[in-house]
Amino acid sequence: MALEFNKLVDQLLKLRRMLDEWDFDTGNRLQVAIDRFYAATDLDAIHERIQLTRQPDVSGYRGAAPLDPPYHEVICQTFPTPPVPESATLVAADGSQVYPNDQTPLPYFLLNTGLFVYHHGDDRRPEAYTLPRLFFHPDHVHDAGGRLLSNRTIDANRTVSELRELARAVWEQRGEARPLVALYDNHLMFWAHADVTDHLELMHGYLGALVHLHDAGAILAGYVDNPMRSRVVMRLLHLLSLSDDQVRHSDLSAGGELQGLRDIHLFDAVLEPGERSALMVQNSPRNLLYKKRGVSYEIAFFYLKVSSGYRESIVRVDVPMWVARDQQMVNDLHALLVAQCQLQGRNPYPYALTRADELAYVSSKDKHKLDEMIGLELRSKGIEPRYFSAKTWGKELARSLKRQHEL
Repeated sequence: MALEFNKLVDQLLKLRRMLDEWDFDTGNRLQVAIDRFYAATDLDAIHERIQLTRQPDVSGYRGAAPLDPPYHEVICQTFPTPPVPESATLVAADGSQVYPNDQTPLPYFLLNTGLFVYHHGDDRRPEAYTLPRLFFHPDHVHDAGGRLLSNRTIDANRTVSELRELARAVWEQRGEARPLVALYDNHLMFWAHADVTDHLELMHGYLGALVHLHDAGAILAGYVDNPMRSRVVMRLLHLLSLSDDQVRHSDLSAGGELQGLRDIHLFDAVLEPGERSALMVQNSPRNLLYKKRGVSYEIAFFYLKVSSGYRESIVRVDVPMWVARDQQMVNDLHALLVAQCQLQGRNPYPYALTRADELAYVSSKDKHKLDEMIGLELRSKGIEPRYFSAKTWGKELARSLKRQHEL
């Protein structure tokens, strides 16, 4: 039976009344943020304030901070698009997954990584690869307690697999035209929580892939297309408005007068198309652990306004410190990202990442075909590939597109 939308009308009216009471006008708060942003020119004073937040009697600051000298950039500085390199090699990776199903006699999960190699400034055709990996052994699909691996664990495995395959592909391309850019479609500050099966092993694998990319001399970038949740720069601007005593006694995770604003609101106002923000780092225990792995592995970031000529977008770009400390690497990455975002008509998104996503995607038809192939193997051993309880079978019949029960 279809959802009875007429019974939702009164509830939607309540939603409208709630929205009427909310303040969606960011104008005044945004102007305060812009004023504080352009006033943030004293890097020494900002470093002193950041050091204060790292004292034992202060906690809760998870905002942005400048890079350490001599690599730091003035917070309010913006940078136009540099010249695009005549030639470059871009390797992009993306991944998808099929989660295990406990309603089958042989649960499995699938990780599929798509890799796309784009030869900038060269007439050669791009190279495209897919790397599907099927996990079906009970030891690989269950945790030590015999429970099916959680979706969160599968996601963590996919992330590590993506970066490992990206590192391997970049290593194979290390003799091609430089700069050699590795594009990853997500934040770089991956973290496997304790509830993820084999979380320590996964973290070790991820950090190992970072080292491999560093050894290849790659310009690694984590591309975040919609950083709507990010407000680390807002937290910094709030911090700079406080006295030392207020820093010690305030909730530094809040935004004060800037509450409700996001970083994209600020940078959409202050960046022109093609411009990037200053490089910064996020002040957090996780990033500190990356730094302890080696100073080259702390994660920095900048914001960038990309444009297709029809549409503009604010994106966040994560880079490891070995990239952030190399001005030429940063310039090459900046220019190539802007160029990539102009290759798809009206859609300002890197072409190489779009193709990697297409390669990685596992459609419902693909999954159905894979289920059929596994089912054939099971039936050859006299095993029914899927068991339906009476309840499940009834749901399958009722929800089928071929037939609906009539009232």
